[in-house]
Amino acid sequence: MLLVRRVYSAAAACACAVAGLVGCSSSSAPVFPCILPPGHASALDVTTAGRVRWQAPLAAPDGWGPSPQPAPLAVGSVAVFAQGDAVYGLRLADGLRLWSRVGDQDIAGLWRWQNLVVELTQAGVTGLPPALLTGLDAATGQTRWTLPLSDGTVDAFSPTADGGLAIRTGVGLLELVDLATGRVRWSRPGGPDGLASDTAIATAGDALLVSVDGQLSSYDDRTGQLRWTDSLPNVQVEPGRVSLQASAGLVYATQAQPNTTGQAAQVLLGISVANGRVKWRFVPRAPELLDAYAPGLMSVTADSTWQDAFNPATGRVRWQVASLYDAVVTPAGVVIGPDTVTDPDGDESETFSRITMHDTLTGRTRWTVGEPPSDAPGTLLALPVGPLLIMPVDAQGTAELAAFRMSDGHRAWQITTTGTVQSPLSAVPGGVLAYAATVTLPC
Repeated sequence: MLLVRRVYSAAAACACAVAGLVGCSSSSAPVFPCILPPGHASALDVTTAGRVRWQAPLAAPDGWGPSPQPAPLAVGSVAVFAQGDAVYGLRLADGLRLWSRVGDQDIAGLWRWQNLVVELTQAGVTGLPPALLTGLDAATGQTRWTLPLSDGTVDAFSPTADGGLAIRTGVGLLELVDLATGRVRWSRPGGPDGLASDTAIATAGDALLVSVDGQLSSYDDRTGQLRWTDSLPNVQVEPGRVSLQASAGLVYATQAQPNTTGQAAQVLLGISVANGRVKWRFVPRAPELLDAYAPGLMSVTADSTWQDAFNPATGRVRWQVASLYDAVVTPAGVVIGPDTVTDPDGDESETFSRITMHDTLTGRTRWTVGEPPSDAPGTLLALPVGPLLIMPVDAQGTAELAAFRMSDGHRAWQITTTGTVQSPLSAVPGGVLAYAATVTLPC
């Protein structure tokens, strides 16, 4: 089955190994300690020809259902992986560990700028040590700079094209940090006179777009100078429901606006990055959730979940497909799935899942590949690399990585991996980097 980033249920089978105890119960009986087998994590470098160049061990993940890891990076001749509170620098040629470092908090973000790797570490809970940005020399792992973020946790971040990182803290502080030096280029305070906690941010070229309290503003990412500000029409601010995404001269703003019955409904606005003017407005039919997650793509959830492909110039939907999975944009088209279907032989007791390549403009199906059914909806971890689409699959319980030709869906190769791939793949010259882990379940 196609492997996705799983959401694990709290109801798990017992696996206790205590002397004289052969099983355990979910009743109110005393809880005995359980002995869990250690998890395994590893870094992989796989060529586009389907050969594992190397596989290097990392620290075992703790417990079960680990949080998603940042995508691995390639910085010059070094591959950088993060796992939990540790970060590793491996030689890209053969996987030899050059350096590693372990912090006090989990790594929530990882970025590359020139010869540096910048990590964001934070506990994710207020009252604990504040979040910290650290610039590391990619070749040696030595610290080049640190920046404590004294205003709590980081709620949102967006890198800029010129080596900056826009961050928003839990108290609404907005800062633009230079990744080369760790210095704050400029900031906007939080509190009553500053940014609210439901601020959304996005970057486009040299502009930082900020939405707060129904106002959308554009700032110069180098100086912080305000370029323009405009009110979003009829906006009802809903914390957690405001989002921005910028692409090809447009910023997509997902906001709540009142509908004909006076209730708040999600809408998508297409706004010019140059001057802030609203070019179009899209209102889906009675959505519970609307999310523009990629250029020209959005997910709409009402009675079911649909992936809609729309025209960024007009905001009109070109085509749509019912699917619980976000689509993946490739040069050859849009990949949707896995969608679960009934056995084509007519056996309603058996279902199969499939991934489908659609024409970007028309939605016409170019090819379909069937796989065993997936356990749960989520994000398809697929990466276009040259003529191939590389993704994790599961063949009868064995974790594997497979490559499909984007032209016709033909399976070019499939290899077995140790552990399941749990973070996005990263393209490197001639191949991909992947993080894989074996997760242990609790008792």
